Amino acid sequence: MIEVVTAYWIKIFATLVVFFILIIFFLRNGNAKSRISGAELVTRELGRLGENYKIFHDVIVRSERGMLHIDYVVVSSHGVFVLTRCDLSGKIFGNKDDREWKVKTKGVEDTILNPLWENRKHINALEKKIGPRPFIPGVIFTNAKLVDDFGPIVVS
Repeated sequence: MIEVVTAYWIKIFATLVVFFILIIFFLRNGNAKSRISGAELVTRELGRLGENYKIFHDVIVRSERGMLHIDYVVVSSHGVFVLTRCDLSGKIFGNKDDREWKVKTKGVEDTILNPLWENRKHINALEKKIGPRPFIPGVIFTNAKLVDDFGPIVVS
């Protein structure tokens, strides 16, 4: 009788161990995309553009109000792409002309400054340094869902 009970508990214990190992495995591995930071994800995608595009990241430009950090500048025959990366999660609400946008994550609502305005400041500073060029703005949300229509230059 004791041998039957012991074998029963060994099977339960082994099943629980396997179950916990699987949980840890799935939590660690999860979605491959979720393990990649927003910066790595954007850099990887920009790297696929090809030789006709020159990519600069973490560009520092002096402006009238101090130093500006530009996430990505991509120079091509089409123009100069100035990209702002936003590593926020949740749902993004707002209008491209609003001063502030709303971010809702897990039921908590927060406010951010409109990243299009920040992007415009970056373009203005670059234009003063390198002269007029065809500048193409862009805002990239790496881990958020855009609820409202922000136009074609804001992507998620």
